[in-house]
Amino acid sequence: MPDVSVPWGDDALHVSLPAHWNIQQVAEPQLRPAAESWPEQLGEALAQPGTHLPLGKLLAARRNGRVAFIVEDITRHSPLPQILDVVMREVRHANIPKEQLEVFLALGMHQPMTEAQIAEKLGPAAEGVRVRGNPWDDRTAYVRVGRIGKVEVLADRGVAEADLRILVSSVAPHLQAGFGGGYKMLFPGATHLDTIRELHRLGVARVPRQLVGTEPERNAMRTFIDAAGRLVDEAHGTTFSIQYLLDASNRPTSIAAGEPIATHRMLAKQCSVSCGIVTDAPADVLITNAHPLDYDLWQSFKCIANTRWAARPNAPIVCLTRCEAALGGMKVPFWPMSPKWTRRVVGWLGPEALGALVMRLIPRLAGDAAFFVRMALQTLHRNPILMVSPALFRSGGGFPGLEVYEHTEDAIAAAQGLTGSGPQRVTVFPFGGTTFPIPTNDRGARPAGGASE
Repeated sequence: MPDVSVPWGDDALHVSLPAHWNIQQVAEPQLRPAAESWPEQLGEALAQPGTHLPLGKLLAARRNGRVAFIVEDITRHSPLPQILDVVMREVRHANIPKEQLEVFLALGMHQPMTEAQIAEKLGPAAEGVRVRGNPWDDRTAYVRVGRIGKVEVLADRGVAEADLRILVSSVAPHLQAGFGGGYKMLFPGATHLDTIRELHRLGVARVPRQLVGTEPERNAMRTFIDAAGRLVDEAHGTTFSIQYLLDASNRPTSIAAGEPIATHRMLAKQCSVSCGIVTDAPADVLITNAHPLDYDLWQSFKCIANTRWAARPNAPIVCLTRCEAALGGMKVPFWPMSPKWTRRVVGWLGPEALGALVMRLIPRLAGDAAFFVRMALQTLHRNPILMVSPALFRSGGGFPGLEVYEHTEDAIAAAQGLTGSGPQRVTVFPFGGTTFPIPTNDRGARPAGGASE
């Protein structure tokens, strides 16, 4: 009986498969382990950035100004305390008092963090510094920095009016923007709901296509993000970015600093080579593990959206996720249909028509979950989804169309019921949250589905 093992928090989860299932590929990222000296490498990147003045000089020139650190929230696993410790040495050397500093949590629309979570996420380096999150539903907290097409670009007032913005983020594959990081910390991390809505519309095509892993220049959402970031810098102050790739232990294996777009482009290329995996024949069964983005349902779904293109249409996708925060604040509407019937209705009506109907019946979803609903319906239309999450199962949570199981053997049995008793080709993504497939016919090229919409 074939067996597969995937990361599960600080441990591993072992999954036994039927004897007639053949594991054709275990698609793992090719990231080298971080060096023990990575903090020193970070210090060198701050002192000698590729495309900007050194951070020390930027700080010294703004000794009497306001400095905002825009950082990732608890859904990401960067070693932020150690990173901030290195960065704060530069701040102390520039003699900037803590009263002029602010740490801004780039929550976008994620749940607010508790004081305990903030203390754990930031560590002692940020003690005594004002910390706040994105007030995404308070229009008065934002300033208009310009317009892109018909979209009004709103940025958090404190962030936009800072004399120096320091972005601190990892770069990883992103289901909509191609790759995360860069100015994405501001949009959607530090913007109002109205701008977030427009961003997410760019990230879900009417005709489903692979956007994860696409080059920034060919991705409509990333193009908007970078243009909005430039507007912020044109309006006031300047932005310095610290970006990195994380290894399997969530430590920086590649670090770059400097101008946000150039730095992001360089690391996105490295990420594409390391985390884009040439896949063999389309899988009859896809097993994808949400690690390391397995904090809640919102984050966990990314592993499905990232890797679904490695499966043939109608092939079951088995998603494995700890989902420790369960729904993570997501307001899931009451849905009377079973997952099987939901998929049938999606098949009859089509994902776009059903999505529009759901929006009319539940207007609030148009604000906080429209893109999630559309992407989930598109995925369900193509593939049945079986989710293994003990925490989500015990909480009674879920999402329309998702079959949630407490035990892996139950989900595997359900998948076997869908595929029949014959041999099945199985592809496994142990790090589904941060990897993506490159089909064999795209060898040497980025996914063809990434063309701008």
